[in-house]
Amino acid sequence: MRALPVHPIGRRARLLACALVLCVLPTVHGAPNDATYQRMQDAAARGDVATLRTLSTALARARGPEAHLGLLAGAVAEYRSDNMVPCRQLLDSVLHASPPADARTRSVAYKFSALVHNWAGDADAGLADVDRGLALADSATLPYERTDLLVVQGELLYELAADEAALQALAQAQRLADRSGYGRGTCLVRINMGRIRYAQERYDEAWDDFTRALACATSGGWDPIAQNCINNLAGVAATQQRFDRARHLYDSMLTALGQRSPELRARIKSQLGFVATEEGDHATAVAHYREAIAISRSVGDRKGVARVQQYLSNSLWDMGRREEAIAARTEALRTALELHQGTVEVEIRAGLWEWYEAMGRCPEALEQAAYMNQVDDSLQKARFSDRMALADVRFETERKEHRIAEQEQALELAAAEDRRKTVQRMALVAAVLAVTIIALLLWRTLRERKRAAAHERIVHQQRVDELMRRSELDALNAMMEGQEKERDRLAKDLHDRLGSMLSAIKHQVGALEGEVHQVRQDQSLQYGKVNRLLDEAVGEVRRISHDMITVALARFGLVKAMEDLCDSVRLHGRLAVELNMHGLERRMERSREITVYRIVQELISNVLKHAQASELSVGITRVPGRISVIVSDDGRGFDPKTVVHGIGLDNVRARAASIGALVRIDSTPGRGTTISVEGPVVE
Repeated sequence: MRALPVHPIGRRARLLACALVLCVLPTVHGAPNDATYQRMQDAAARGDVATLRTLSTALARARGPEAHLGLLAGAVAEYRSDNMVPCRQLLDSVLHASPPADARTRSVAYKFSALVHNWAGDADAGLADVDRGLALADSATLPYERTDLLVVQGELLYELAADEAALQALAQAQRLADRSGYGRGTCLVRINMGRIRYAQERYDEAWDDFTRALACATSGGWDPIAQNCINNLAGVAATQQRFDRARHLYDSMLTALGQRSPELRARIKSQLGFVATEEGDHATAVAHYREAIAISRSVGDRKGVARVQQYLSNSLWDMGRREEAIAARTEALRTALELHQGTVEVEIRAGLWEWYEAMGRCPEALEQAAYMNQVDDSLQKARFSDRMALADVRFETERKEHRIAEQEQALELAAAEDRRKTVQRMALVAAVLAVTIIALLLWRTLRERKRAAAHERIVHQQRVDELMRRSELDALNAMMEGQEKERDRLAKDLHDRLGSMLSAIKHQVGALEGEVHQVRQDQSLQYGKVNRLLDEAVGEVRRISHDMITVALARFGLVKAMEDLCDSVRLHGRLAVELNMHGLERRMERSREITVYRIVQELISNVLKHAQASELSVGITRVPGRISVIVSDDGRGFDPKTVVHGIGLDNVRARAASIGALVRIDSTPGRGTTISVEGPVVE
């Protein structure tokens, strides 16, 4: 839990006034600029309070989403400075002023609002804010923001002693961070997992979590996270008394860093001093602490100097160098006073009090105790004041929300009254329109009667034309069917009757073959000639019977037969027929050509019988190993679900099945019909 230092009241009041002024700026739907938003997030990740304040000031003069982002940057700066009251006020301004469409800004605001609730000891309220932020992040697909919110959810559940639920939330955050490539999110997840496992005394797992988080933070340049990892690793090493692996890790990190990241190098040096202190090697610890102080001073990190000076004073005291220890701690006290670090001041004065008392310097010990109690009381009062101020902010927020709800209710009532008046006006207008419409209807009725008479004459003529067209089509179809039946009949008669008779005659003549040798030579030759003529007659009858199936098909092939078929059904001005054939230069086996011809003939017959079409298209395409037939028309169509079986379609399916082909029907009432047949071809 973060400690709240003493801060000037005037500065807090100025921040509150700035937040109230920015809160009334007009809002614009949308989200802030991506580059500006990313700059704010990077500064927040690094704990760069100066950049956050600069950004907040620069955006204070903006409007709409940029202004809301400026408020959020100011809130994050106050949170990083442990100023929770102005942080809470600025967050409320963001959540009340930003539009719902600005999901990124609002989800981040809910995250820090949850952290402030946790600081105030209200983890349940923090979880409620996390849920609100997660809903926004889900609606806008914000994986980074959702990962951060899940991490905060895990922290709050850990505070409520719900360790397993916290680990589940963190595992979900880990999966999301891995999928989206969010390195900082991975660091935060690992640190919090390590904290929970450390508390559960799962030290090896905690060490692994902190080590992974440290590697990720170092590669990403997130020094505050890396420093947190270093501290946690030192704690695990101290618990397990395995300082060698902590020292090895710190040494390897220093080698890898070189002269980069001086603050991180200073923290590593101070932790090496801590490891040496735990091992009882105070001389080595003092050397490491002095190196850390020198690095911190070189970059102006006065807080870091004050912190390490306390560690240095403890080692000097343990070495018996008491005056040097008191001098080092007194120097740390002066820095804490200059930086207004109240909590650090209390800690330093408590140590000085114990040391002065141990040395028998009671007046100085009592002086430090008195100052310590005074500062501690001030801190407690400030903390209580801040908690009360936070409660006031929450109460004021709830009152504003209640007032907004009342205003919305009043607006709704006013809108209802406006709707009632609008309905009355519309009723009057409707009555006037009704009278006007009745008059128009009377006038139109007379005019429509005249049009109806003319229309009936036109419809009568159209029906006469339609009957004539149907008669012509029926006659043509009957002619085609008659021709086909006659050909089949002749073929059967030639094959079954005349062919049988000739075969019988040949059989009878064959019975005389044994007696031929007994007659003269010229009679034997004449017998052979008669026998050959009978064989030729039988073959000719068989050929004629097969050829009668389709003369054009047998003689000229499928292309010529299809052209003759389409020419026979084409009616000028009534039925336009289009024929497209590809890949039929090389003929197929005769039975397959006959089957394809019969399928097309049946489909065209169906069009003539039922479609009432004005356009007919026939397409036959042959590719290696496949043949495709497509017959389409612009007729009245039908519903394939209701017309499942029909004589024509059943014939088509049966013929297609005989050659291993599939039939597909695509038809819609009023929009024509397309039937396709596709099957294999033996090359």
